Amino acid sequence: MTVRGMECDDGIMQGFPPPLDKQVARGGGLRPPFMRWALSHTREVAPTVGMRHAAQPMPLPGNSGEHLDDIPLTVGGASMQLDQYLKATHTDGFLVAHCGHIVYERYCGGFHAHQPHIWASMTKSVTGLLAAMLVSEGRLDPQAPLHRYVPELAGNPFGDATVQRNLDMEVAVGYPAALPPDLGLFAAVGILPRKDDAPDNIYDFLKVAHATGTHDDAPVWYYQNGSAEAVAWALRRITGQRWSQLVTDRLWSRFADDDAYTSVDRLGTEMASGGLNSTLRDAARFAETVRRAMQGDVSGPVSPDVARILFQPADNHARFARGNLVSGRDGYGYRHYWFQCNDGDGSVEASGRFGQRLHINPTQSLVAVKFSSSPDDAARPTHAAEIQRRDDPARVLETSAALTAAVTAIHESVIRHRS
Repeated sequence: MTVRGMECDDGIMQGFPPPLDKQVARGGGLRPPFMRWALSHTREVAPTVGMRHAAQPMPLPGNSGEHLDDIPLTVGGASMQLDQYLKATHTDGFLVAHCGHIVYERYCGGFHAHQPHIWASMTKSVTGLLAAMLVSEGRLDPQAPLHRYVPELAGNPFGDATVQRNLDMEVAVGYPAALPPDLGLFAAVGILPRKDDAPDNIYDFLKVAHATGTHDDAPVWYYQNGSAEAVAWALRRITGQRWSQLVTDRLWSRFADDDAYTSVDRLGTEMASGGLNSTLRDAARFAETVRRAMQGDVSGPVSPDVARILFQPADNHARFARGNLVSGRDGYGYRHYWFQCNDGDGSVEASGRFGQRLHINPTQSLVAVKFSSSPDDAARPTHAAEIQRRDDPARVLETSAALTAAVTAIHESVIRHRS
């Protein structure tokens, strides 16, 4: 299959040595013009650990769908072509598969088919899947307080909340103003420079959190990184394995064509809330693996029983609507670190900062993955009381609704072409 791409001529980290103004300094890769290079070269700027690929990868045949570049779509009342949407949203790679066959694949800005790219918070959805596997095996009780598995978190908001509350982002937690849930964690794993008095590992980062309510208070929906890191700590304790080994044994070595890797702190603790990196096609293989399980396929590494646990209908739509990630997701729910679209097709999504998206529509047998380097320097709230809904018209193309429109347009065009 011919892979299409568009070269990048920004000169970032090119040359021997690169010019001084084109060098990516530590901590400087999360802003333009350095983002595109940094988000696909994580292991060159911070410590990582690898995850082994499969001896016999999942087949993913198909074609690049070049004829679909100019199909029309409508987003936020504006009409444009697919190619224009991809460029406007700083796309690095975009792949859509139907019934396990690639129908559209595009690479931009020098990114290519064998280049790993950061998943950012899509990583949380992998952690949620691993948790569902242990629930299915009877090794993890979702209604138990998390400190049952991690005694060090007793008296901590993550430890005192149930496993399920952590999985659903319903922990009433706050972070110090100087250590927000994104930048504080990035510093703990070496992605950003760390202040002298800040935690230098993930376990200590979790311990700086404080409760912002009582068990008798109404639940809140507050999206942050600590819950996923706390759940990952529990998974390690239950299994006696590293998070990366769980991903390798239970997932990556069962379907992937290339190795993946994830960011780690100085203790080798994996960033289970946002550190995973893989190729675009292997991200699509992951999505396809989940889709097949949702449709009852018993031959893959994810069982239908695990999929039922993972995608049990969420009951937190009202809380989600008051949360900090609702823009472009009206009507959604959230469970086990997956967004539930409630579109009538059972669609689910994983999502990450800087424009990472994974979309699964089991009814239409569709999966889509979008890697991007979209600028996003908005400050994250340090506790639920700071949450304010912001529907920024300038970022309407970055929403899940926009991605869904693009995937739908491709699917409809493919169906018309086949009929």
